[in-house]
Amino acid sequence: MISSFLLPTLLFSIAQADLLNEHLSKYAIGPIEKQKLQPTRAAERAYVTGRDLAASDKHSQAISYYLQSAELDDTSPSPWAAMAHSLEEIGRLDAAFKAWSEVLLRDPVNEQALFVIGLDSAMGGEYQKAVQLLSRLRLQEIERTPTDELLQDVALSTALEKIGDKETSDLFRSHQTELISASFEQLMHGNDALWLSIMQQLVDLSNPNVALQLASMAAPKLDKQRQAAVLSAMPVIEVASGGDGSVTLNTYKQIGRNELVPTRPRWFEPVTLAYALSIAAQSMSSVGGVDSAISLYEASIALDSTDVVAVNNLAWLLLLRDGATEKAVEIAQNAYDLDPSAGFVQDTVGYAKLLQGFSNEAIDLFLNALKETGDDPQILDHLADAYWKAHQRRDAISAWQRAYSTLRSPEYYKIIVEGFQETIYSVWGISIATPEALYDLEIGTVVRRLQEKLIAVQEGRDPFESKKNGDR
Repeated sequence: MISSFLLPTLLFSIAQADLLNEHLSKYAIGPIEKQKLQPTRAAERAYVTGRDLAASDKHSQAISYYLQSAELDDTSPSPWAAMAHSLEEIGRLDAAFKAWSEVLLRDPVNEQALFVIGLDSAMGGEYQKAVQLLSRLRLQEIERTPTDELLQDVALSTALEKIGDKETSDLFRSHQTELISASFEQLMHGNDALWLSIMQQLVDLSNPNVALQLASMAAPKLDKQRQAAVLSAMPVIEVASGGDGSVTLNTYKQIGRNELVPTRPRWFEPVTLAYALSIAAQSMSSVGGVDSAISLYEASIALDSTDVVAVNNLAWLLLLRDGATEKAVEIAQNAYDLDPSAGFVQDTVGYAKLLQGFSNEAIDLFLNALKETGDDPQILDHLADAYWKAHQRRDAISAWQRAYSTLRSPEYYKIIVEGFQETIYSVWGISIATPEALYDLEIGTVVRRLQEKLIAVQEGRDPFESKKNGDR
């Protein structure tokens, strides 16, 4: 009986394994001989003392002894490897990576060093280096856990494709399903932190599709805490994979059909399927997944048409994507009927009026929205557009300037970036983009458009006229 912790060679026929090894052998070049060790008693004593301290979870003290051992014997990889483990235990991951680099200098075939640095190279875009190190590792045919095998082969597959070796890359991809299944069996015994770590690494290796497959397989079978972690990460992973939202939608429906849906961070307070879909849609739109977010909002509203946030957000995305269509305008009005005093709803309805050409009605709605929200810069931008269309040019320029000044302020930037940081940490649990990149996605376009309008005004041009011949 074969264990579920499959060896990589079991996933390939003998002929395929030989072919794969033949392909990889041309990449596994470079120095592979270990340095001749020159141990000293003092170095050995320092190393043993460090190991004893590490065994008692005294890693900071252990590191000082490992450093002493490394200084006394510059040829041995052992103190550097032990140091890397202790640095990982205390969360100093950058320093641990440097220690693994020192290991590799002294032992070019060290299994863990090849794995750590090989994966990091693939994540960092150093694809030639990643292929060299991970090929060297894989040719050793050392038994590893399924998740390590999965990460290794995903990294190799991606890196090989990036350097133009699609044939070898496809060999790995053809057996990815078996590795995913084996990894799934292992991960079923892991906690939510392990799930998030593996999914994050798969995303960082430019293969969110594998992370999405794992998440959709696992979600219905996990306990509530781990289920919440997987479900909350799934929407942003699907956007990263280029999906249309159907995997997230179907998985949520499967879980929420007969019970409430747990989500992060308050996994112990599960929510209705309608609300969970609305939250997932917000996550998708935050990372640029407009079409998938619309799909989930529509599913949410079909279950609960009284959720003003979901109805409003659907209307807003439809207005941005399709303009003031009959459907978008109707849904915006539905949101207004649910809560006519909400500033965010007044802004959406005002924007619909603006797109329809009803500038004066839009102005009234934007002014009321600003009373509810304060000087929200994006509403100010909409108000300014309406002023300009209504030929109130001085008011328009003033509102644009106020909006631009707020959006360019360090204080506003800090608030938005910290908000994304909190969402990544407490809700999604993984990151598909930095908080700064998410700020640029959501706010950067508004800032650039504002700047263009103000420049146009300064140059005596109508900011809404199409540019001709490439002129600003």
